[in-house]
Amino acid sequence: MKTIRSACQLQPNALEINVGDQIEQLDQIINDTNGQEYYKKTFITDGMKTLLSKGMARLAGKSNDTVFHLKQAMGGGKTHLMVGFGLLAKDSALREAQTGSIPYQSDFGSAKIAAFNGRNNPDTYFWGEIARQLGKESLFKEYWESGAKAPDEKAWVTLFDGEEPVLILLDEMPPYFHYYSTQVLGHGTIADVITRAFSNMLTAAQKKKNVAIVVSDLEAAYDTGGKLIQRALDDATQELGRAEISITPVNLESNEIYEILRKRLFLSLPDNSEIADVASVYAARLAEAAKAKTVERSAEALANDIESTYPFHPSFKSIVALFKENEKFKQTRGLMELVSRLLKSVWEDKEDVYLIGAQHFDLSISEVREKLAEISEMRDVIARDLWDSTDSAHAQIIDIDSGNHYAKQVGTLLLTASLSTAVHSVRGLTESEMLECLIDPNHQGSDYRNAFTELQKAAWYLHQTQEGRTYFSHQENLTKKLQGYADKAPQNKVDELIRLRLQEMYKPVTREAYEKVLPLPEMDEADAVLKTGRALLIISPDGKTPPGVVTNFFKGVVNKNNVLVLTGDKSSIASIEKAAKHVYAVTKADHEIAASHPQRKELDEKKAQYEQDFQTTVLSVFDKLLFPGSNRGEDVLRSKALDSTYPSNEPFNGERQVVKTLAADPIKLYTQIAENFDALRARSESLLFGAQDEVRKTDLLDKMKQKTQMPWLPSRGFDQLAIEACQRGVWEDLGNGYITKNPKPKKTEVLISEDSGSDDSGTVRLKIDVVNAGNSPRIHYSEDAEVSEKSPVLSDNMLATNALRVQFLAVDPTGKNLTGTPATWTNHLTVRNRFDEVARTIELFVAPKGSIKYTLDGSEPRNGTEYTRPIQIYDQEITVHVFAECDGLEKKNSFTFSKSGSKEVHIVKETPATWYSASPKRLDSSSKTYKGLKMAKEKNIEFEQVTLMVGSSPQVIHLSLGEMKIDAAFLETELAHLQTLLSPDAPVVMSFKKAYTPTGFDLEQFARQLGIEIAQGEVEQ
Repeated sequence: MKTIRSACQLQPNALEINVGDQIEQLDQIINDTNGQEYYKKTFITDGMKTLLSKGMARLAGKSNDTVFHLKQAMGGGKTHLMVGFGLLAKDSALREAQTGSIPYQSDFGSAKIAAFNGRNNPDTYFWGEIARQLGKESLFKEYWESGAKAPDEKAWVTLFDGEEPVLILLDEMPPYFHYYSTQVLGHGTIADVITRAFSNMLTAAQKKKNVAIVVSDLEAAYDTGGKLIQRALDDATQELGRAEISITPVNLESNEIYEILRKRLFLSLPDNSEIADVASVYAARLAEAAKAKTVERSAEALANDIESTYPFHPSFKSIVALFKENEKFKQTRGLMELVSRLLKSVWEDKEDVYLIGAQHFDLSISEVREKLAEISEMRDVIARDLWDSTDSAHAQIIDIDSGNHYAKQVGTLLLTASLSTAVHSVRGLTESEMLECLIDPNHQGSDYRNAFTELQKAAWYLHQTQEGRTYFSHQENLTKKLQGYADKAPQNKVDELIRLRLQEMYKPVTREAYEKVLPLPEMDEADAVLKTGRALLIISPDGKTPPGVVTNFFKGVVNKNNVLVLTGDKSSIASIEKAAKHVYAVTKADHEIAASHPQRKELDEKKAQYEQDFQTTVLSVFDKLLFPGSNRGEDVLRSKALDSTYPSNEPFNGERQVVKTLAADPIKLYTQIAENFDALRARSESLLFGAQDEVRKTDLLDKMKQKTQMPWLPSRGFDQLAIEACQRGVWEDLGNGYITKNPKPKKTEVLISEDSGSDDSGTVRLKIDVVNAGNSPRIHYSEDAEVSEKSPVLSDNMLATNALRVQFLAVDPTGKNLTGTPATWTNHLTVRNRFDEVARTIELFVAPKGSIKYTLDGSEPRNGTEYTRPIQIYDQEITVHVFAECDGLEKKNSFTFSKSGSKEVHIVKETPATWYSASPKRLDSSSKTYKGLKMAKEKNIEFEQVTLMVGSSPQVIHLSLGEMKIDAAFLETELAHLQTLLSPDAPVVMSFKKAYTPTGFDLEQFARQLGIEIAQGEVEQ
């Protein structure tokens, strides 16, 4: 596949075309113009075909179309069209050669031609000049000799009289009308006379069969003159009922422009097969990009246009269309000159180009640069963002750093798409449109996307619309504003910001590796901090305190094992300061740009970008850890590359990265103490205890800070290690501030718990466990007497007893552990009653034994009547206060009995109540259990002697809680844990012997909601 330079041959001077050289004067028609040569470089556009076919018919007297109005901006091909029409109108041989197929072109010989250019101001006015060229100057003398006087319609008819066709060509008339609109005449201006003369000429021409008038207009220029011309045309239309034929000479939005450029600039092009090869490669590239969603799917269709646009890229015309309406841009001639500069860029460049696009403008060529600057007046934009002789423009810097030219091409393309100066014009390209233009056989969209991103970051004049179109503008963008803030950032503020951000990035939360961060510290500050704990010193490779200073500092510091340094090998403090200045700038702008401001979204994006850039810079600079170690007995700082890997969906956590680095082989930090107990214990005993068996804990902690061979533990990690060692029996905390690594023998100890509460006889089931008694302990016990090693031995770990007191003694048969002191369990006195409603008598009982006293008048029962037989009460409500004692054990109770005939249990609603039942109260289903616990939480009810049963045999869990108050929240939590061991639908049953309620009313509500009966004598208040 051939490049443009090898496949195409240029016309002579194709690289040197200037607008001034192309301007064609209408007097060329009158002089000896070579028509054949003229048409060799002329492409007949659709507009020209229309003018020639309708114009020839008119000159042959076969059409009523008289006035042809050429409407296009400056340089739009109007003059060229008039010249071509005039040459054909006067030369029948040329017509036959060039337009032999046009109807009626051979029906007349040579037409009389009068041409007038509106930029001329003859004393005879335009009508006198036309009369002169038609050879009838004397007929019109009276209309200029005594001042401007408009020839009437009859005078014009006389002027046009004869059988020969007449062609009037009026070029650039708006400036002519505009000029005379300022020349006063009577109560008006000369323009009024000219307008009348022009209108009369039009109506007179329409009354002749073979007179044609071609007049050009300038859209968007000479507004007053254009309006006057249109007014004259409208007057003629109203009078004769005919409208002028409006013609656009060149449609810049069609492929006509490519045909013109090829005809005028290229001598030869490759054959169709070679062009088809280029089109197929581009089609494949664009299809790949569309599949990758780099460009829109519709971009593939561009390749279909290549055969009709070659050697230009199909998108070139749409880019030109963006600025073709610029007032100072001459549409056809100006484009010819612009493309000449584009060809010069391509032919002088060494890069392979297969289709010419706007990205190939070479701004280093002065004529190219000046031409683009002339159209847009964006010299400052070019100099700052795209090209500068010192290679300091932003695009140049990006390309130098990346070693390619992608930013230059991206910037040049966007500049060309931003040249429009029209109000409310469309400017710029979307990212997809931009990549459609740039992708070629040698480059993918990704090649340019990174350059585009970098240019967006750096450029001062690049903007983006809400629709996502990126364009250049004279107005400085947010990047420039932020750069201004960054350049003026006070050094002390920058230093403060760097320290603050480093502090945030490496903030100790878990405190596993270090307890404090010192970013860019002075060594005196570091020395003070290291006396108390480990600290991370962040030291810049080329800052005020380089790593060499830290090495010398390490040699002199006492607590060497507290030193941790984050540093690197790169000399990049300047890059960190640059990134910090950008963060400072967006922080400053953040307070100035409100949420509703148009730049707010961009600022937020810049803020995120600059924060990320700062973090990335920090990670690239500070990439090495120095930590204490030993080399042949000498304390040194070892180095290790910082682990920089972390989940992309999580924010950066510097402490986590440091921990990962130190916890990886070779390990300095152990975060799991239990799992590494044996190794840590061995190192501690060797390095911290040394030859001593007993050492003060504070001395051990001091040595941990000093011994560089000692591994690091998390904050309070040594306490965890000591607890683990003591629990395993290899160390012992002596309780006087000392810890020993050779613990003394332990004493046996008995642990007693009640497996069931007291029954009616006062019998309680006790569960016995022992510690420090070996694998086969011997447990002696004695009921209501002193225990010794001669006392009976428990056969298992359960004992049912109704004794008031039981003593237990544990013995280690192996003799490794000393026999400890006996443990004593003390029973409880339980007072109950039996009420005979019919006889109205009350029986009182105490278990396991004891004496009872009582009162019926509310006085102290300790001093009351001794109970010997059932108590007779009468019909009224009464409260019996009871006192029981036995061998130093005491118990008080009070029982209230309702009046005769009432079954209601007496409860005082306003006072606290205790609900006690010898037989446990049951919540016999999962729903009732959870309902009861919910109510208990709401009413602050507590329980005692609770049993939970979850599941059923063989997968069943029992949890028994003794004589301790338990709240509902605790029970809910325990149930949640227990149910994780079983299926979610496992049944749950709860029972309790006591419930403590804030008020009697709460007790009544609780029992009623759960359907539990409160019996007489169960409530104490």
